[in-house]
Amino acid sequence: MKLYKNKENGQLLLEVLVAIAVVAAVVGIGSQMIIGSLRSSKISNERNAALGLVEETFEAVRNSSSERWQNIYDLTKDSVQYYPQQFSGKWQVAAGTENIVINSIAYTRYFTVSNVSRDPTTRDIENTYNAGNNDPSTQKIFVTVSWPNADAITSSEYTTRWRNKACLQTSWQSAGSGTSTCPTSNYGSVINITPGENLQLCVGGC
Repeated sequence: MKLYKNKENGQLLLEVLVAIAVVAAVVGIGSQMIIGSLRSSKISNERNAALGLVEETFEAVRNSSSERWQNIYDLTKDSVQYYPQQFSGKWQVAAGTENIVINSIAYTRYFTVSNVSRDPTTRDIENTYNAGNNDPSTQKIFVTVSWPNADAITSSEYTTRWRNKACLQTSWQSAGSGTSTCPTSNYGSVINITPGENLQLCVGGC
C-alpha cells in the first residue's frame, strides 16, 4: 500500500512538471509573437511617419513653385540639399537638411532639384538629361527621409510650371531663353529685330 502511494505521487509530480513545461513553451512562443508584433507595428508606424514627411515635402515644393517658379528653378541643381519650411503661412525653401522628431524618433529630410530635358520630337522626358533639349518648365525633385536603424526612403516626382504669369516688357535689349524674371527685357529671337526701347519688325534688316 505504501509503495502504491509513492508511485502515485511520482506520477503526479511528473504530470505537474510536464504541465509546467507546456505552459512555459506556450508563454515563450506567445511572448515572441507579441514582441514580433510590437516590433512590426513600430517599424510600420515609423515608416508611415517617414512617408508622411516625403509627401509633405512634395506638397511644399508644389506650392512654392506654384507661387513663383523661380523659387524652385533657380536652386542649385543636383548637389545642394534643401528642405521646406513655413514662414508667414507660406512654404519656403531653405538650404541644408531638417531634423524632425516624431514620437521620440529623429527624422532627417531634404530634397534636391535636377534639370529635365525632353525629346524634341515626342516631347517625352528623356531618361538621361541633355542640356541641348532642356525643358525650363519642368524640374525633377528627389526627396530623402532617413531615421535611425532603418533604410532611408527616397522618392522622386516632376513638378511643372503650369501657371502662366504675364510680365511687363520694359525693353528689347537682349535675346534670352529659359525662364525670365518680371519685368523682363529679353526676347526670344534676334532674326529681323533691332534692339531698343521700341520693337521693330523688318524684312532683311532695318
